[in-house]
Amino acid sequence: MPKIPTFQARGRPTTDAPGVTTGIQISPTATPAAGLLPSLNALTDYSIKKRDIAEKVQANKKVFEIKGELDKYLKAEEQNIDDENAINNFKTKYNDYIKQELSLITNNRVKKRIQQNLDLEYSEYVYNIKKNSYTALEKNALEDVNNNITSYTSKYSTTQDVQLKSKYRTEAQNKIKQFAEDFDLPKNVLDKKLEALDRDFLLADMQQFAGNINGVDAIKFADNAYGGEKVLNNDDFGKGVFDGYKQKISELTVKGDPNSDYDRAIELINELKNFERDNGYKVKTGDISVDIDNLEQQILTEEIEHENLIKKQGDNKQFNDFANDSKISLLKTITDQKLGLPATIEDLRMADEIDAEFEQMKRDYVDANPEATLENKKSFIRNLTSTLNNIYQDRKISKIKSRSFTEDTFDIVAEKNRVLEDAKLLTQGELDQLTIQRYEKVAKANGYITTVTRNGKKTKIGDIGAFLNDYIPILKRQVTATQVAE
Repeated sequence: MPKIPTFQARGRPTTDAPGVTTGIQISPTATPAAGLLPSLNALTDYSIKKRDIAEKVQANKKVFEIKGELDKYLKAEEQNIDDENAINNFKTKYNDYIKQELSLITNNRVKKRIQQNLDLEYSEYVYNIKKNSYTALEKNALEDVNNNITSYTSKYSTTQDVQLKSKYRTEAQNKIKQFAEDFDLPKNVLDKKLEALDRDFLLADMQQFAGNINGVDAIKFADNAYGGEKVLNNDDFGKGVFDGYKQKISELTVKGDPNSDYDRAIELINELKNFERDNGYKVKTGDISVDIDNLEQQILTEEIEHENLIKKQGDNKQFNDFANDSKISLLKTITDQKLGLPATIEDLRMADEIDAEFEQMKRDYVDANPEATLENKKSFIRNLTSTLNNIYQDRKISKIKSRSFTEDTFDIVAEKNRVLEDAKLLTQGELDQLTIQRYEKVAKANGYITTVTRNGKKTKIGDIGAFLNDYIPILKRQVTATQVAE
């Protein structure tokens, strides 16, 4: 029987469970799930960073929005010269508004960011409030000084009293010195302001003395007293003198004013041409020389216009006086009943109508003939007076239908002859327009009306033909009746 082979174990016995033994060392965390841990950590860090960025943007956006409102509070205190009051006003509004806005934020981290940013901004707001307050104070103080100086300069320029002039100048200087002390202005700035003040007073003297008797000497004296070129250079001196003379000449040359003195104005222009500063500078130099020549030409031209206006005004006065006297005489013939009898109500009413017609027709003539001579105007008034008197007579005669005739025979005959002649001229197209208008008014007043088209519009006017057809027979009968009565 064959023998089964046996094997001898060469290793030591063990109680370990069977397994595979290798030389490879494996990490206890080296599993597929464990391999994802670094990615998960990075994702968590990114999420936190993204949240922080979002909250930062949200906070910054809200801070920007809040600052828009806070800027309004800052603007409201911009002109407040009391910085403590301005800060308190701002702080009250600031606290109330911030508290209200933060109460609307639910994210505490965002709320904290907003508060931190605003805390940083607050100090800057306070700084700007103080700066604005100081600027406002300086501005108000400067405005007060300037108002006082303007007042002193005005008083200075309107007085001839030397002591008062000195008083106003000293008070103005003291105002500037006090301002410089209050705001710690450097000495060179103070000196410049005082020089500017002297310049204003010198220019005021020029305005006051220019054109006066001995005005040239007075201006030169003031110029030297204030320091000459130190205060006012030659160009500004020349402009100041020119402006002073120009103002004086303007006051003397008001076109149409009977008190204007163009001869004196020409004298002042010649005085200006020869004005020379004590340092040798001549005012008629450069651009000012051109201004002086232009001013002279302007005055010479205006003088001719002025003389024409004065003559026209004189003519107008004579015309108005003549027209008024003529109208008074005309109205008197209407209302004067002779023998001391009072005018009838009808005559008074007619006088008012004639008065209104006289003034209207006079205005129409003057407007339409602005260049008419005095004699032409007087001639028009004479014709107008005669025409209106005829209108009055026509209106009286038109009442003949309702009452018996009592007028003088000669007047009726003359009236009949005149009307017949006018009717003939009207038929021939030779009757003057003024008389035609008179007949139209009389016809219309008596109910003789027709419709015509004028300027594209239908207008009702007096029907002259229909009126004369009735009026002429009445006149003829009246003439016959009076002749029989005689």
